[in-house]
Amino acid sequence: MSVTRRIYFYLVTFVALVVFAIGIGQLLALLFDVTLRDSSLILIGGEAFNIRQFSLGLAMIVIAGPLWFFFWRSIRKRVTGNPEEIGSAMRKLFLSLILVTTAFSGLGAASAFLKWLMDGVQLAYFPSGELATLIVSAGIWFYHWRVSGKEGYPSPAAKTLRRWYVYILAGFGLVWLSVGIVDLISAAVLTLPVWTDTVVQGQFWNDTTRMGITWILLGGATWYFHWFRMARGDIESVLRQVYFYLLAISGGAIAALVALTTTVYQVLKWIFGTATVSSGQHFQFLGWSLPTLLIGIAIWGYHRQLVQEEQAHMEERRLSAQRVHLYLMSFLGLGTLVTGLIYLFGILLGLIIGSVSAPAAGSPGGWKDSLSLCLALLMVGTPLWLYYWGKVLKLSETGGVVEWRARSRRIFLYIIVGAAIGTLVADLVNIVYQVLNGLLQGNFGVQVLRAIRWSLQTLIVAAPLLWYHWQIIRSDQRRGAEVVAVQKTVTLVASDRTGELASRLTQKLGYKIRVLYPVSSADAETALISDEEMMQAITNVQNAPSTTVMLVALGGKIIVLPYREK
Repeated sequence: MSVTRRIYFYLVTFVALVVFAIGIGQLLALLFDVTLRDSSLILIGGEAFNIRQFSLGLAMIVIAGPLWFFFWRSIRKRVTGNPEEIGSAMRKLFLSLILVTTAFSGLGAASAFLKWLMDGVQLAYFPSGELATLIVSAGIWFYHWRVSGKEGYPSPAAKTLRRWYVYILAGFGLVWLSVGIVDLISAAVLTLPVWTDTVVQGQFWNDTTRMGITWILLGGATWYFHWFRMARGDIESVLRQVYFYLLAISGGAIAALVALTTTVYQVLKWIFGTATVSSGQHFQFLGWSLPTLLIGIAIWGYHRQLVQEEQAHMEERRLSAQRVHLYLMSFLGLGTLVTGLIYLFGILLGLIIGSVSAPAAGSPGGWKDSLSLCLALLMVGTPLWLYYWGKVLKLSETGGVVEWRARSRRIFLYIIVGAAIGTLVADLVNIVYQVLNGLLQGNFGVQVLRAIRWSLQTLIVAAPLLWYHWQIIRSDQRRGAEVVAVQKTVTLVASDRTGELASRLTQKLGYKIRVLYPVSSADAETALISDEEMMQAITNVQNAPSTTVMLVALGGKIIVLPYREK
């Protein structure tokens, strides 16, 4: 089947299935309304509405049902016994899209139905539409899940699309589970009799509690099924590393960082006496901040442990997701630290200005509130940045040119340098403008200092930030990080199945190579090749007269054989 014809068939099938499913949902919802809901609560004119709903649903089924059946049957005929059609990207995209769509719609409907059950099973509020959506979505999802599972995934595109579905749903389930736990604990904490004169939410069994339980049940089931069953053993997947580092590990760390910063800030406000409400009201934030902190740490720790266990099975290319995580967390830590320093210098400048002039209008203890926020940011951001930036420095020392040329590293450095330059330019423009304006108008004084206070405090931080990261950029440039490397097609023949030799060569060359393993394993010393032999081989590859080179590792030596293909 041609690509155009394949797109046409699957597009029409998808549209017909959607219309068919909506029609079935309409009739099911009508059936539930008529048989289960209290007839005395049906609004005037409800009969006419029911007739219209019945007519519309039946029309959708009569038209879209046969259309879907005809196109789907035609597709199945072409797919049966045809591995090319089974593994086509369009077919797997179609199946994955249906699975994702029905999973989300079914989970949303299940959430509303479970909440209705916990509300007391009031027939006046029976969620007929949600139950109909749940039944239809579950049926469609299960059918296509069985079809996809029986066919298998014979092509790389098919495996990739399956992984997209698995990790999207696993991530969604993990987030839903985590939010549900935080909401449930928060609702329970806020109803404890420890808030003295403050009554927060009355009874524990409220909408927040019921919604938290619903999210825990559905989110937990979704995460368990997709993570522990469908994603089990998928350690060769790059998307798995994306899930690990960019969602679970980074997401858990960010949640814990926000919760910890908020907790420290609010505690310092209470210590410094700048809280504007009673102690009971002030410390109610602990109901969500502590659970968020603990759950974020738990998610971070669990997935970090899994990463370490799977580390031995990863190849060099798996470092990309880990590298992004390290630079992302370094960026968050640095941003938190920089913000704290800006507030700190702002407080110092404010005290200096206040010592030589009358205090500006505002709350008399405002600097204490700023100090609370400043200390919270510094206490959280400093160790976070030192920890992750230390890992980045260690990785750059051992990673060689591959690490120096990494896109995430270049983006990280240039974003910081660009932001620092932009800040410095804006600060200097404002400072020069305010000074000249004050001199020319003859009112140069403390008011000018107040006008440039923010520019001064950001300039003090931005200048060393720019200098430090610019030195790193220049050092990377001198080591060839931004030199366009001439990549050659390099094939390594070696019996070292640990991948160590190939990893060392890839690191030195700066690009990937192909590895072939001989049938005979007579030579097992390829991993013991010295650094001098390695560098000589790299030099020979770079100076080879052709763009295709074969390396043969034999007896502790690397033989370089340039060749040309006809």
